[in-house]
Amino acid sequence: MNTTLLIDGDVLAFDGSFAGQEIIQWDEELWTTHGDSAKGKTHISNRISKIQEVIKPDETIIAFTHTTNFRKVINPDYKANRKGQFRPLLLNPLKDWMKETWKSECWELLEADDVLSILATEIQDKDNRTVIASIDKDFHGVPSDWYNYRKDELYNHKELDSERFHLIQTIAGDAVDGYSGIPKFGPKTAEKHLDRFGYNWDTVVRLYESKGLTEADALMNAWMARLLRKDEYNTKEKRIETLWFPDTFSEDDKQKYLPVVDSLTKTNDAF
Repeated sequence: MNTTLLIDGDVLAFDGSFAGQEIIQWDEELWTTHGDSAKGKTHISNRISKIQEVIKPDETIIAFTHTTNFRKVINPDYKANRKGQFRPLLLNPLKDWMKETWKSECWELLEADDVLSILATEIQDKDNRTVIASIDKDFHGVPSDWYNYRKDELYNHKELDSERFHLIQTIAGDAVDGYSGIPKFGPKTAEKHLDRFGYNWDTVVRLYESKGLTEADALMNAWMARLLRKDEYNTKEKRIETLWFPDTFSEDDKQKYLPVVDSLTKTNDAF
């Protein structure tokens, strides 16, 4: 069995940047921040080595977020709450160093999480295992092994586990990422209703409509919540092939949302 380790480079770069950053007070009124890239590199290298000791991979790939993001095009509120937030001094230099040091991927239009999800679902088969290393709970929604190295927890998610998590997230939303879901519905409330009425799209839509929202609202949040998988992104042409739709959707159902999908799949002019 060949094992490929897929690491979220964005998180490592942030952690390394803060590890190498120091605030100095020169006098009562003068403060400066400086970065020691050597400390940042050591922090990142040690973290990767520790992850590799646990997973024992045959190959390691690190993914990074591209400057363009398809979710922000179809939903301007996506991560809008992060605008103006402080970015550590060493972030970009350490990302550049990581890309030079390890095998890495950064694909147009996508976040690092999407790249990892696509690689995981593309590589794995009966002879190949993939393990995603990240602290992001969104990987509960990917049918792959996922190692949360901060908690030292290893998950093995099957397709059914991932689809259920996706529906829970579609209902509950994610305030950190800037999509709200159904007002006053958290993950536990969402899970309670899905357990009672069934883990399917009809349940999601009925819950949305019960609060005066529409199926279009539900689908937009479903797109925000779900990481792309294999066959949904063209790695050669660097463009999205399709977005997720419920299995119950007919072609007529999909036609209603084609303008949104086409804005992503037929041209990159929006980016």
